Amino acid sequence: MEIRSISSAAALRVAAIVFGLLIALRFLWIAHAIFIVTFLGILLGLAVARATDLLERWHIKRGIGAPLIVLLGLGLMVGVGAMMAPSLQRQTQQLTKELPKLVDAAGRWLQKTPAKALVSEAPAQQQQQPQQSQQQQPPQKAGQQPPQKQEQESSGLRTQLGKEIRGSFKFLFPIVSSVFGAIGGLVLVIFIAMYVAITPGLYREGMLHLVPHRSRDRAREVLTTLAKTLRQWLVARLMAMVVIGTITGCALALLDVRGAAALGVLAGLLEFVPFFGPIASAVPALGIALLDSPQKALYVLILYLVMQQLEGNVITPLLLEKRLDIPPVLTVVTVAALGVVFGVIGMLIAEPLLAAVLVTTKMLYVNDVVGDEVKVGKQE
Repeated sequence: MEIRSISSAAALRVAAIVFGLLIALRFLWIAHAIFIVTFLGILLGLAVARATDLLERWHIKRGIGAPLIVLLGLGLMVGVGAMMAPSLQRQTQQLTKELPKLVDAAGRWLQKTPAKALVSEAPAQQQQQPQQSQQQQPPQKAGQQPPQKQEQESSGLRTQLGKEIRGSFKFLFPIVSSVFGAIGGLVLVIFIAMYVAITPGLYREGMLHLVPHRSRDRAREVLTTLAKTLRQWLVARLMAMVVIGTITGCALALLDVRGAAALGVLAGLLEFVPFFGPIASAVPALGIALLDSPQKALYVLILYLVMQQLEGNVITPLLLEKRLDIPPVLTVVTVAALGVVFGVIGMLIAEPLLAAVLVTTKMLYVNDVVGDEVKVGKQE
């Protein structure tokens, strides 16, 4: 068996490539916040660029049209928020009063199950209580629990949840760690979107200059398909948020669930996060309904199940026109993985990032390298 020797130049070249990849990955990990903000800005910019193209047909320059679209969008959101603010404030205050009751009820229920250790205080803390206080307590009637025990049972779960929320806050929001950071990130996303919408060709041609001439036509086709897919995904997701939020809020109001408008807004906002968002929005609605009656909670559960099926099988496919078929399992795994690594902000970019990877993989690898004919989206 002949063993070929590797020249020192080839070995140095391989080592340089590996070392460069490691440096790039390390830099990406350190600066992942900038990467995520940039990706969100480009995603928004693709949608704004489409609207700017329409204004350009009416002889409105792109330098004016793109900022105008962004300002109109922000003004619309502020106006809708101002109109709904009084109602949302009242219902949010009502929810904040009802949720502690739900937590206390859940804590009392857990005390009667084998899972009561999750909400019970540690034995060491219980032993620290003076025995004299027990002797001074008045005798209780048969079947009646001492007030102190009732208080411990009602506050045990609330204490545990408070500890978990405080402990996981930094994990869930590793990027947006302050109000100023959130505002700065939002401003950066808006400016990136405006610049991309004003001169989209500048950035597209800049990327094409990195591709050899013989492959530029294919690269241009990939970039065009990728831009159309991401733009339509964003528009479809935003429209689904409005539709789901409106229908959910109206249906909850018909079911006479307290805080229906606030719960509808929450359902619409969390609709941006696939799979996990609708589940998270259903939990407080089910809890509030359960405080009234189990029958109402069952109706609310059926409502959210119907809305989930409506969104997955009717609204999203209709809006997307089946441009990109993303496997559900792949979506769930990607959202969960980016959520673990980057927190909530990672869950926001998981699906569009997965869509971009799938489009690129199908066109450049499955079609060009493997040779299988796989259509990517609807051909226009």
